[in-house]
Amino acid sequence: MDMESKSDLVDSLRRYRETLRWETEFLRFEVTSRGLETLAGKKDYLEKHSRGISLSRELPQLKEQLSGQKIASLPVVSLPYLVPHHEEALDLLLHEAHKLGYRIQSLRELAVPISLETVRLLYLLSERCAKISRRIARRGSTADTAIAAYKERRVSWESIWGSPVMRSGGFNDITTLSPMYFTPSAPAIIPYTGFATMALQIYSIEICDLNDSLKWPLYVYGVVAARDVVDGNRNLLFSRSRANCQVLTEKDPFLHLTGPSRAILAEYPVDFEVELRVKDGTESQDEALMSSTDHHIFATADTAVFFSCLCSAKLSLETVFSAVQATILSISVVGGGSCFEYGGRVSCSSYTEGVIADECREVVLIDCDEKFLEDGLGSSYVSLSRNVVTVKSEGSLKITIKEYTKSRLVAHEAQLDFPAQHCQVSTRECVVGEHKVVVVIAWSLLVRDKLNNLASGC
Repeated sequence: MDMESKSDLVDSLRRYRETLRWETEFLRFEVTSRGLETLAGKKDYLEKHSRGISLSRELPQLKEQLSGQKIASLPVVSLPYLVPHHEEALDLLLHEAHKLGYRIQSLRELAVPISLETVRLLYLLSERCAKISRRIARRGSTADTAIAAYKERRVSWESIWGSPVMRSGGFNDITTLSPMYFTPSAPAIIPYTGFATMALQIYSIEICDLNDSLKWPLYVYGVVAARDVVDGNRNLLFSRSRANCQVLTEKDPFLHLTGPSRAILAEYPVDFEVELRVKDGTESQDEALMSSTDHHIFATADTAVFFSCLCSAKLSLETVFSAVQATILSISVVGGGSCFEYGGRVSCSSYTEGVIADECREVVLIDCDEKFLEDGLGSSYVSLSRNVVTVKSEGSLKITIKEYTKSRLVAHEAQLDFPAQHCQVSTRECVVGEHKVVVVIAWSLLVRDKLNNLASGC
């Protein structure tokens, strides 16, 4: 190891040690500030927070329902952190709600008989727990606190991932890794650095649970991004400037996604970052809608939830095992004429043999009511909002193309099936109305580590 490498390693270890020291000092401060370092302090702390909100008083109708099961009274649910330390109560409630969900799911998978009444009561309790959690998050936290926590995370990221050893660049740097990294490979000669492995499929992001201070519509701009271990850089899911903000309504509260730009590796936890603002008058009057992160662990849930004092955001996703990535290179309408004069919708879904394709969740690639662009040579091209999707390596990708009428009814519809490949390009044709539509897709395996690929000469 040369002197420069040793210096980089020492610098990285020093930064990591400083991060650990900061976390240790923070924990020590939390303990001492509450007087929990002594037995007397712990008793005093419990006595001060022994008065809480009774669930039996909050839900009298539920108590009546439970009385038939010979339960005299419900235990008191204490919410001590509504005053100074709401974060701990929120984390605890969310943890318990997730744990309850896992237990119920495990019982169902083991075919343990559960009465409908028990399931209903468990649902009511979990729903109540979720409402309390949201109340704590909104009453106890402020936008300034959330922004400060987000800034601390940025400093931590830059000290570790942005160090000379990790070499991931700046915090806002975007991943430049191509989704067609292994597309040119020969089917029988695929580099050993290419893998069909676990990846995330992103479906939608919904803004919900608005605070009373917000009213629809919302003029939203900002960034939603994912980071995986491939290169540590941002993989943009949503990105809009203030001048190009999106108008969200109560009927359509979903962000118009433009990514990911490549498949998101899910072998290790993925970090999601949400930085959104609401346009209101001048730029100085704009309000921070959300500054939040989520450390998502594969196969634990199909939804990642983000909280702020103004709203919540639900990211709908799926973990795909043994996945490859498909890039829709082009969708062209040959023949010109009035095809897609009032726009249309293009979506796709991944499915395997034995699964009904129509029951699979769809990824919307574009949905518009404007005429598609023409090239002047008698063809029209569909400009997709998204063009990279995750597909099961032993499955197929179904492309659904719909043409709208003036009143946004479906005039014509066609579907194409593409068996998944590890590399190369595949082309299919179909007829929509009286026009031929040609779809071209590039296939590629996933990259696990960008630096390893560079080192191997790929």
